[in-house]
Amino acid sequence: MPTAALRSMHPTSPQYDVAILGSGLAGTTLAACLARNGAKVIVLDAGTHPRFAIGESTIPYTSMLMRLVSERYGVPEIKWLTTFEAVQSKISTNCGVKRNFGFLYHREGARQNPLETNEFPIPKITHTENHFFRQDTDAWMLGVAVNYGAEVRQQTKIVDVDIDDEGVTVIPDKGDPVRVKFVVDASGHRSPLAQKFGLREEPSRLRHHSRSLFTHMVGVKPYEDTVPKGTHHNPSPWSEGTLHHMFKGGWMWVIPFDNHPRATNPLCSVGLNLDPRIHPKPDCSPEEEFRAFIAKYPDIAPQFEGAVATRDWVSTGRLQYSSKQTIGYRWCLTSHAAGFVDALFSRGLSNSMEIIHALGWRLLDAIKDDDFSVERFEYVQELEQGLLDFNDDLVANAYTSFGSWFLWNAYFRVWSLGQILATFEINRSYARFLENHDPKVLERLERQAPDGAIPDYAPARKLLKAMSETVQEVQNGHRDHREAADILIQLLRDADFVPPAFGLADPDNHWTDASTAKILQTLRWSRTQAPKEIGDLTWEGLTLFIKKRFDKEEFKISEELTHIAAGWPLIGRALRVPEPK
Repeated sequence: MPTAALRSMHPTSPQYDVAILGSGLAGTTLAACLARNGAKVIVLDAGTHPRFAIGESTIPYTSMLMRLVSERYGVPEIKWLTTFEAVQSKISTNCGVKRNFGFLYHREGARQNPLETNEFPIPKITHTENHFFRQDTDAWMLGVAVNYGAEVRQQTKIVDVDIDDEGVTVIPDKGDPVRVKFVVDASGHRSPLAQKFGLREEPSRLRHHSRSLFTHMVGVKPYEDTVPKGTHHNPSPWSEGTLHHMFKGGWMWVIPFDNHPRATNPLCSVGLNLDPRIHPKPDCSPEEEFRAFIAKYPDIAPQFEGAVATRDWVSTGRLQYSSKQTIGYRWCLTSHAAGFVDALFSRGLSNSMEIIHALGWRLLDAIKDDDFSVERFEYVQELEQGLLDFNDDLVANAYTSFGSWFLWNAYFRVWSLGQILATFEINRSYARFLENHDPKVLERLERQAPDGAIPDYAPARKLLKAMSETVQEVQNGHRDHREAADILIQLLRDADFVPPAFGLADPDNHWTDASTAKILQTLRWSRTQAPKEIGDLTWEGLTLFIKKRFDKEEFKISEELTHIAAGWPLIGRALRVPEPK
């Protein structure tokens, strides 16, 4: 039936409060939060579950946001996504563990220098992160949304959206039009709303350029098994985290799902990300390009000897896109529908959770008041655009730093500092929110969120801005890589608010290992030497959350002990192939 005829048939009164386009992890998490709090929600998706998706690696900030969303909206299942042990026992045994961010620097045609490495171990005392097998986690979250009352229609492509003063008509390619009060587009790059309203910036304002090719493989070796034992002396095995191979003009992710004793999934996610201005797309298949590329690097290729892709390779053009507007009357674009930068630093899920947290309560209030004025949602647009610009700056500078080991080694510390401070901030906010569930304690976090949750502390903001400008001078050809690296290290040395125990100002320290001893040193520093504002943030960001570490509602200690025991030679055998409860 023609679209015009469908429009004429639509009901005038809304049948639902909210339509969510897209049933990925972002769309279904939002659907569960809204439905749990009384909204009538329908989720529409052109595809079906289970299905492949990237965005498989979590970071502590993401997991803390999930905890916050879970508590604020009363959806306890979301908290199950926040620790490796809970995912294994409650959701899927096909996911992997993430105990570190690993970075190995490579030069074409040369062996990897063991001194040119970095690792950011995730402290066990505060967090246990995940490698999500997205076809399982996404399908599970869809079920959670349905259990809270959301209606779902899969294999339903949206062909048009009509917005008027009284509501929104969502027109599918088959079936009757759906009349709603508000529409949230969480569908990604091919956003129906972005197409409908011509929202994409052409060209994109984003300065970063990259393309990608990726797949799932079997037979990928743990990196530590491809080099002589004791080569790196890193505190956490490379294979127990998200491994980044880095080189001029790009990087590669290696995200294993079989990296712990209770693994039931033999797959490994592999992706190659390249700046097309340095590595133009060749005239060959994606797999041929991948094999030819890794053959140039003597200590990357052995990891993939005998490895086989289990699904077709995906090869993209330029990944970056942005939108000039993300909020309008009765509509919103969320995270990847609004824009995308790069998978580097695993911030995609984090951005999605930021938007869910900010949009959910505003939308519930709008439904209650029957007032969907754009002004109510202006902060959501500020947040989305701010996060897009923040990530663009973070990643573009990182790619520039890949041109030199010395600059990357310095820039790694810039990223680490931002991650540490932002995690302290959300740890503190979450712990305070748990005391009485007063949203007012989250106002500081919301104010900082568009800037990557970097604390609103002037010296820290000034330092990170100076570092970004220095790297951009390298990109623009106005400064040498080595000179810029020295400037970044000196800035870190001169700052009195950088926790010294992590060794960020020492270029010869390659592991930001937050051991128990170093955390105790940091706590002592926060009370005796740190500037008061940062000292309070550090103390509260660590102690308030550590107090929750053994709370049965936050961490399943029995599951943690089970996973530890599963690695033991004899006793652990019976524990290695569990079934979700």
